[in-house]
Amino acid sequence: MARAAPVGFALALVLGSCFEGQALWGERCEADADCGPGLPCQDDGVCARERRCSGMTIDLADLRPQVAWLLDHSKSMRRCLDDPEERERCAQADDPPGPSRWDGVHQLVHAVVPEFADRVDFGAVVFPTPTLISEQGICNLNDNSRVPFDAEDAAAAILAAVPEDTSSPPIGENPLREAWSNLFEPSEGGPVRARAIVLVSDNPPNCTATPQISSDFAEKLDVEVYPLVEQSFAGGIPTIVVGISVMDVMAPPAAGDSMIDDVNPHEYFNQLALAGGAAQAGPEHYLHLRDSAALPQVIAGLRERLAPLADEVDACRIRIDAAPDYPDLVALDVDGRMHRADPDCTDEQAWRWRDDDHLALELCPDACARLHAGAIARLRFGCP
Repeated sequence: MARAAPVGFALALVLGSCFEGQALWGERCEADADCGPGLPCQDDGVCARERRCSGMTIDLADLRPQVAWLLDHSKSMRRCLDDPEERERCAQADDPPGPSRWDGVHQLVHAVVPEFADRVDFGAVVFPTPTLISEQGICNLNDNSRVPFDAEDAAAAILAAVPEDTSSPPIGENPLREAWSNLFEPSEGGPVRARAIVLVSDNPPNCTATPQISSDFAEKLDVEVYPLVEQSFAGGIPTIVVGISVMDVMAPPAAGDSMIDDVNPHEYFNQLALAGGAAQAGPEHYLHLRDSAALPQVIAGLRERLAPLADEVDACRIRIDAAPDYPDLVALDVDGRMHRADPDCTDEQAWRWRDDDHLALELCPDACARLHAGAIARLRFGCP
């Protein structure tokens, strides 16, 4: 025999025309016979009618933003972090005079990734691929250089891919454009995940064409990278630019000087940071790890930019890719109990819209705590 719903609950269901006053709508069931008249038992064990309706399953992993590290491991990263003119000695295994530029990257990544690993889905590309350099040229890159998103223990994999300099000496040139390709998979249902890129390099990109053994092209700027940064930001993906011992000098065309012709690296990174939408105020728009002393400031700058993304996860804030046709007929199911929107979170197991466009919502405190404790939530988009 079906249980009668509390009067207030039944009245609330009547007011939501999709639900037609069915007392058992949103309650647990094992078969259709457990539900009220005309209500089937859904696959997730809840009585509901969903004709022309849809839903979205949410777990905590779905909410984590995706942040891609693009890490320049080219030969110039062997130079001393505190002495840019010293090209090799800081990467030597025995008695280096100080940290190399790559050692600075190592410290940066090893400080930031573990701090955010539980709330941010990190991926990484370390470029170029060292094992390909001698065989195929100085700009080569393959999937061995990538740590993909949603990888098992991705944080540990990224830390392993960024060892100290003497464990994996930098080599080759800067194929940033190729490293940039196919960073993010297209979204396939579920919440819209925030995305960002952290670009760490000491020089502008210079691998402009098909990888080749000749070094004739190594002093030419790859002009196709800047538009990629602009396009990514226009698509909602900002780029945080971190420069390593960046030189503020215009390099004249001079063969063999290992500098990109007619480019001032400082000005290039400034413009790149502006195009990426995460620029800082002041004369340097990028985060500049100019020397060892600047490391705490750069780590703090990265924390400042990543913290808002992580805070969205802490607060169970969710974005969806399209507003529902009937935003008043959306319900949240957490462990089989349905909850309508509650703008004041009086029902702490409910949820509320965060914008008038109905593209962003957040779970109320108790519902959020249950999600963090491992519960699975499901949004049900109703229809009249």
